[in-house]
Amino acid sequence: MIISKEGERLDRGHVLEEHPNPQFRRDDFTILNGEWDFAITKSKNHLKSFDKKILVPFAPETELSGIKTTIEKTDYLHYRKTFVVADSSKKTLIHFGGVDQICYVFVDGLLKIHHEGGYIPFTADCGFLDKGEHVLYVVVQDDTDSDVFARGKQVKKPGGIWYTATSGIWQTVWMEQVPEQRIERIRIVPDFDLKKVFISVALTVGDTPAEIKCSYKGKEVLKAICDSKGHATLDLSKCFHPWSPDSPELYDLTVYFEEDAVHSYFAVRKFSSIEQNGHKVFALNNEPLFLTGVLDQGYFPESGLTPPTDKAMVEDISLLKDMGFNMIRKHIKIEPLRWYYHCDRLGMVVIQDFVNGGTKYKNRYLYIRPFISFWKNDEREIEIAQMGRKNPLSRRQFIRDIGDTIDLLFNSSCIGIWTLFNEGWGQFKTKEVLPLLQAMDNTRLIDANSGWYDNKVGDFKSEHIYFHDLAKLKNDGKRILSLSEFGGFGFKVEDHVWVNKSFSYKGFKSKDDLCKRIKSVYESKLLPLKLNKGLSVAVFTQFSDVEEELNGLVTYDRKVLKVDPEMMKECNRKLIEGDDK
Repeated sequence: MIISKEGERLDRGHVLEEHPNPQFRRDDFTILNGEWDFAITKSKNHLKSFDKKILVPFAPETELSGIKTTIEKTDYLHYRKTFVVADSSKKTLIHFGGVDQICYVFVDGLLKIHHEGGYIPFTADCGFLDKGEHVLYVVVQDDTDSDVFARGKQVKKPGGIWYTATSGIWQTVWMEQVPEQRIERIRIVPDFDLKKVFISVALTVGDTPAEIKCSYKGKEVLKAICDSKGHATLDLSKCFHPWSPDSPELYDLTVYFEEDAVHSYFAVRKFSSIEQNGHKVFALNNEPLFLTGVLDQGYFPESGLTPPTDKAMVEDISLLKDMGFNMIRKHIKIEPLRWYYHCDRLGMVVIQDFVNGGTKYKNRYLYIRPFISFWKNDEREIEIAQMGRKNPLSRRQFIRDIGDTIDLLFNSSCIGIWTLFNEGWGQFKTKEVLPLLQAMDNTRLIDANSGWYDNKVGDFKSEHIYFHDLAKLKNDGKRILSLSEFGGFGFKVEDHVWVNKSFSYKGFKSKDDLCKRIKSVYESKLLPLKLNKGLSVAVFTQFSDVEEELNGLVTYDRKVLKVDPEMMKECNRKLIEGDDK
């Protein structure tokens, strides 16, 4: 068993106690993480006694949970926790950052909410509760192999690029007591060109308009009152501080409504496609920016999909910044909102994947396609039949997931690109789904087909190259050229591996050999592609080792950096600046 530095430092009496949502934060909140009663049965009937304790929010498959077992689709996970209500004149809300997969939430024996899907937060409105102790009871069922719900990299039998499943509560649970008339949502749309920010505030009920106050570095700079539809505009022309990786400027925002107040923040930035030297390239704030980053799975050896501490997220992002990267491709996972907040404040552009689903994918489309190109871009139903989306419920669920993901992450300033489909995993009707996504969010660029199965739509010609010569990469002259996956270089560090079995696309026996190969690829392959063919995005596979997959820049436990950070920083500097010397 290996464990990360932050996993070793975890205080089990104080687990992830930071406010989970910096984009929508009230001052008064109660974290409900910690030890809960726990049991696994074959029935969803409530239990009177429990034989185990689990450390929430860690999934029962993980070491930190204290359970560490495999969950079957016929299992029911039972959680119980007492909580205290201090004010009976306010409503009690209980928020769940993530519960995989089908969940029922009860308070004092009464059902408060039923939620399905593992990656989207939800809230149980418990109404007005009496002062004193109450019992929160949660029942969860998870079928990892379901063809309906998103699952990402989760499998029942992990190996290679597929990892241990996550079941049950896997993100923070917290409670708020709020007035009946309150703020429900805030959407923030910055306009870089106009130097303005458009804000929409949704309220429960009430005649009083919401008031907005905006500050920069602790000093109030603007305020506004929403109109009858909840809209307000802030003109930042006299206090304009654009966001970029080199200068991650943030404004603080507070919305007031009657007895309620919610804190948030925003950045002013613009993501777009522009012409440079006859090629379309990625642009930030109307200027070309080469995006050099890593594929980041977001797994930890002791806690799976759940970061063990807030500091663990900060250290991962900061390490990449120190090595000169300006982008992270968040691969097939939605992180806790604090992760995006740290990218916002530290200055890291994020390519955000939508989480894949569908039935088990055919080996032909997973393992042969990297070597042989047999996709002809015709309009057959091959996407649906062979890529796991034959079930219409699965397709409808994915469309709902797109909308829910955008609603959740829209205010995350760092996200510049959405990845619609990855390598055909659950891909279907790309030319029909893409306009739906574009209508939901026209402020970001879209990689419609990351790797292999290109329908020639979206903002990127997006290639994955592990086994072919990178120099053969071609620009189609119509879209931004993106090498959205490359590398996969394995180096095994003894005593820092999950299991003895290992997987990578090409193995190396020493740190020196690995560094030489990476330096050569960046300087002799990527840099000429940028200078001569307009390459605009490069995503190295990957940030950390994950279980059997040993192609990380750091080991799975984050204790060994496999590359020279100064070498990596210089490689990235040359790419960003276009320095061919």
